[in-house]
Amino acid sequence: MKVSFKLLAIALVVGLFSACINDDDGTAVPEPIPVQRGNIEANRFIISFTPKSGGGATQDFEFYDLDGIGGNAPLKSDKWLLNSGFSGGILNYDAYIRFYLDSLEVTDQIEAMGTNYIVCFREMNTANMALNEYFNRDVNDKKLGTETSWRVIQKGTGSVKITLNYLSLSKEGLCDAGVRIFEARINYENQ
Repeated sequence: MKVSFKLLAIALVVGLFSACINDDDGTAVPEPIPVQRGNIEANRFIISFTPKSGGGATQDFEFYDLDGIGGNAPLKSDKWLLNSGFSGGILNYDAYIRFYLDSLEVTDQIEAMGTNYIVCFREMNTANMALNEYFNRDVNDKKLGTETSWRVIQKGTGSVKITLNYLSLSKEGLCDAGVRIFEARINYENQ
C-alpha cells in the first residue's frame, strides 16, 4: 500500500510539472493572434423599404439585441410586413439598412471602410421574397449591401438571416467569409 501511494504521489508531481511546460523543449508557446474584428460594433439596425413604383410610404423595421449574437432575446424584432403585387404581380422595393451600437449610428463608418465589410441577406423563402441583383458597392466594386433592391413575389411568410461581416484582408463579395460582427433572423409576412 505504501509503494502504490508513493508511486501515485510521484506520478502526480511529474504530471503537474509536465503540465507547466508548454512545449517539448521547455519554451513557452506564444499566445494565439487575436481575431481581427475591425473597430465597428453593432447591435441594432433599422431597415427602410420604399416601393419602387412610388405608390406607397416608406416602411421602417427595427431589430435591437442589446447583448449581440447569442445571449438574451432581442429587445425589439419587428416583423417585416410588406405588400405583394396586385393581381399576382411582383412588387419591387428599394431598401436601406442603418446599423447602430445602441443609439450611435455606425453606418457611415461601415460604408467608409466598405472594403472590409459586407452585409448579407440570406435564407429567405425565394418563392415569395427575394433580393434583386442591386447592391451598393465598395470602392473596389465588391458588394457592400447597405443599399439593396427586393421583390415581393407573392403573399407568404418566412424569415431572413441578416449578417454584417468583417474581412481584414480582401473581400470577394462572399457572405460566409470573415468574422461575424452582427447577426439577426427576422420574420416577414407578405400581404
